[in-house]
Amino acid sequence: MLVILGIIAVVVVAIIIVAASTKKTPNNNENGGDQNPAGQAENMDAAAGEEATSTPESSTVDANAIEGVGQVVDLKDAVAVIPGGANLVTPDNKVVTSEGVVASNSAIPMSEEAPKQSGFLDKESLPEEVIKLNVGNNKFEPNSFTVKAGAPTTISLTGVDSFSHVITFESPSLSAIAILVGPNQTKAITFNAPMQPGDYVFRCDSPEHAANGETGKMIVK
Repeated sequence: MLVILGIIAVVVVAIIIVAASTKKTPNNNENGGDQNPAGQAENMDAAAGEEATSTPESSTVDANAIEGVGQVVDLKDAVAVIPGGANLVTPDNKVVTSEGVVASNSAIPMSEEAPKQSGFLDKESLPEEVIKLNVGNNKFEPNSFTVKAGAPTTISLTGVDSFSHVITFESPSLSAIAILVGPNQTKAITFNAPMQPGDYVFRCDSPEHAANGETGKMIVK
């Protein structure tokens, strides 16, 4: 009888040990799926690789960046194409601020780094190389012009109706280029044309003016 009780006790202890071991074993299917941490690590590595090789949104701006933007240069022999506080052009064709800093076309309009619009001008007295634009009555005239890539470029804007107009470019690489004029006013701005050839759309930013036809393009070759 004692032998039988001893056997039963041994069996009970064995069952308790097996049950305890089963509770300690991790269940990979808990919470409804295979956790597979190794697979997760591989996916994270792949995602990081895609992010590292993706093309930044600013690639267009970088491609159009004028050499030496932000650098201070010698203003000796630098000249202004137009009067009225507009930017200077150095002998090596860099448009610079009055402090001698190479201007940035992608800066905030009218900031210290940006090419600046002039004061009021007499359109008829502007030099021949200035590209003269009229805006009003739902159009730019002319609504397209051609410039050389990277070359100093001066455009003037004259309002020919009873509204105010603001010329701006759609490309972020030309976000600094803007001129505001009222009725019968003329102003101008000098800047380096983009380095990347192509068509650069400009428009009037006054409400509804672009939708009504006040758009155009600068062709860079």
